[in-house]
Amino acid sequence: MEYIKREPVKSGILAGLLVALFMMVFFFARWQNTPLEGTITPSKEIVQVVLEETLIPSTIVPTVKKETITPTETANVSPTATIPPDTICDGPETMFVQVTGVEGISYLYGLSDAIRLVRIDFLNGKITILHLPRDMYVSIPIAIPGVTESETFGKLNQAYFYGSSGMGYYDGEDKAPGLLAQTIEENFNLKIDNYISVNTRIFQMMVDAIGGVDIYLPDNIYGHHYKEPFLYLEAGIHHLDGKQAEMVARHRTIIGDFGRVSNQTILIKAFIRNLITPEGLTNIPDLIEIYRETVLMDFTPDEISNILCLLGKIDNEEDITFLDFPQDLLEEKRVYDEVQKHNVYVLDPDLNAVVELLDKFQKGIIP
Repeated sequence: MEYIKREPVKSGILAGLLVALFMMVFFFARWQNTPLEGTITPSKEIVQVVLEETLIPSTIVPTVKKETITPTETANVSPTATIPPDTICDGPETMFVQVTGVEGISYLYGLSDAIRLVRIDFLNGKITILHLPRDMYVSIPIAIPGVTESETFGKLNQAYFYGSSGMGYYDGEDKAPGLLAQTIEENFNLKIDNYISVNTRIFQMMVDAIGGVDIYLPDNIYGHHYKEPFLYLEAGIHHLDGKQAEMVARHRTIIGDFGRVSNQTILIKAFIRNLITPEGLTNIPDLIEIYRETVLMDFTPDEISNILCLLGKIDNEEDITFLDFPQDLLEEKRVYDEVQKHNVYVLDPDLNAVVELLDKFQKGIIP
């Protein structure tokens, strides 16, 4: 921890930026070096979060803006076919990161109840974060023994569950994140480069490690008991500990999944805001220790270094954007689930429109 002692502010920013970019789903799981099959070089090393030999170029903490993708066309920088363009910080032209928030306290099982895609653009210095609805009805490219043959239809978050080690349906080394990435690619033509997964127990620990978060809730937060809603937190200003923050991040009673995603974004910003206070920075060593030991991800030290370098060079107000998924591309339905043997609620996507949407996302076309 000598690096932290020498550079406490930069170490705090390091942890904060990683949380902001990769932990926006507010759940944590066990650290593991498991590349995505077919998309990531198998020889990746386990990343040490402290990164004592990595130069952190700036103490900038990005603020983020939230918008909704629309199908409008805009110009996009495209590389030449023969001469690779120069990139910022010697990174790849783009990097697509799959971020999942896993229900439960173990990485052996769990539904990915929060899914976001992060597009990191090293050509233009832009970072874009798109929420994918967990209830989208998709084709999952595995067979469930005795139930399905070559594919299984279900919700997007079930792809993570079916790929988990505890279920044993998917034989890829990347397990749950890998099957989810494969499902996204086969349904929507978007290829994932890297992943990170986090779960609920560690999220509580992270929030508690910085002394809680101060947030403003625009609407009441409700829980449910025996299917009946009850008021958990009134709208207004609150200081939340880890357990309360988890409840806000997880509850979707009355507000639905899209309302929950909005609350998660509020929590992300609050986490960063509290982290960089003088009091928050004193807790950085504990925070990094939690992060280092418990996060499931597959970044190399060089990749982390490239991302941190980029963050030090981009405009912290204009170049990091949260995008909402357009609800009008989804139709609420109830369908029969072959595995669960009963009808379930799903969001049936307009497949062509979603493929077009994610094509624009891949190209960096945003409002």
